[in-house]
Amino acid sequence: MTAKKKTSAKKAEPELKLPTWADKIPLILLAVGAVLVLAGFAADRSHFAHAWLVSFMFYLSICLGAFFLVLLHYLFDSYWIVSIRRVAEHLACLLPLMAVLFVPIAIWSGMEFVVVEQDAAVHHEEQAQKTSEAAEKASAIHGDTLAVADQKEDARSHEGKRAFYDWMRSESEYNLKKDELVEKLKEADPNISEEKLAKEISTLTFHDHAWHAKRGYLSSGFWHLRWVFCFAIWGFFTWMLRKYSLEQDKTGAADCTRKCRVLAAVGIFVFAATLTIGSIDWMKGLEYQWFSTMFGVYYFAGSVWTSLITIYIITLFLKKTGPLKDIVRDSTLKDNATLFFAFTVFYAYIHFSQYFLIWNAAIPEETFWYVKREDGPWWNVGMLIIFGHFFVPFLMLLRIDVKTRPEVMITVAVLAWFLHFCDMSYNIMPVIHRFGGWMEHIWIDVGCLALMGGALSMVFIHFFKQHPPYPQKDPRIAETMGVYVPLRSEAKAAGK
Repeated sequence: MTAKKKTSAKKAEPELKLPTWADKIPLILLAVGAVLVLAGFAADRSHFAHAWLVSFMFYLSICLGAFFLVLLHYLFDSYWIVSIRRVAEHLACLLPLMAVLFVPIAIWSGMEFVVVEQDAAVHHEEQAQKTSEAAEKASAIHGDTLAVADQKEDARSHEGKRAFYDWMRSESEYNLKKDELVEKLKEADPNISEEKLAKEISTLTFHDHAWHAKRGYLSSGFWHLRWVFCFAIWGFFTWMLRKYSLEQDKTGAADCTRKCRVLAAVGIFVFAATLTIGSIDWMKGLEYQWFSTMFGVYYFAGSVWTSLITIYIITLFLKKTGPLKDIVRDSTLKDNATLFFAFTVFYAYIHFSQYFLIWNAAIPEETFWYVKREDGPWWNVGMLIIFGHFFVPFLMLLRIDVKTRPEVMITVAVLAWFLHFCDMSYNIMPVIHRFGGWMEHIWIDVGCLALMGGALSMVFIHFFKQHPPYPQKDPRIAETMGVYVPLRSEAKAAGK
């Protein structure tokens, strides 16, 4: 009898049956991506490394955005997301695979192989010179001649090969200089005390003042420790949240929801801290001289924005193909699109605020980042982000009825993915390209996107085939499906 019940329960679970062509897409992406990636690595290693980072940050944002939505659901007990929560859970659980994709970045992080485009190097030196002149004026007022010397030395030429994260080269040079100083001091006085040695080291001047001032944080050992910590903590929270969600499918215990709420209460703070660390370490760290207190929020806004539209399209596909056909209502899709609309405005607000504050302060150490991106084709990319990332989706989604129209939302999704890719490239590629170099090698970027997209989609489909496509025994699943379940008191009063 028990065996029969188990068999019937298993048959009752909706199965993910993809069309034949859809099942082949991940393999096609993997094959095409692998060919382009290998060719790109051989053709231009510098561009390939940065293209890999662009693709990594693109997909990482989708996974982190999904993680946030799961946390948001448990924190606010929102009912509308229950039917599509499993999609978000599976996307969030791709974060351990993202750790594997990050390993190449960790390997080449301090390797000196990056060749900067000549125009970009010249432009960087021009901006560095302006920074030095500003520092000289400020130092003349305060009588700080050491700072002037440091700033002038910091404007060193970028000819030759750089490290991927160039502050690691500065760290190596500083450590070498420090070791030489310690050796000289010990030769002069073999009995020198540790206290005196530390005092002498503290007076050691170094050409890269920007790194030297942040050396407590910008340490290669500490950097590697942080990325391991970030992925470990993301993996723990995402897998534990999904574990209790899947356990509830079997037991129906409300205690699983309580445990997820406790995890979410702690996880939201961990999420905020680790997302900020990741975005600053891996993307902003390419130009460590730059200051921005809003960068973490900026990456967060873009992450949730992209994740929402990705979840919308996946849900729409699963609703059309079967597994979520009778589960997801149009009101759920509308609520998803409404939140996407809200983050369209929020992203624009954060990006504008960052630009406005830097422009208004007019401090050379901050403005150089935008000056570099207002030159050549990057100006066009910036305008594309302004109008495509905000105005177009904002105006398209103003009407409430379009939020459930597939043709409109698919168009918005394609635009959102393209603009988010442009946004990641806008942050990363100007480090090595000023004019046409980026577009000449765009096929390498496409290859990295295809390879990572194929691997991630293959694992995502595997997750979906292994587990029920929606939380079957969540306390609010009936509500999200529009089914009213009478209270026990109501049933008793009715004599049932």
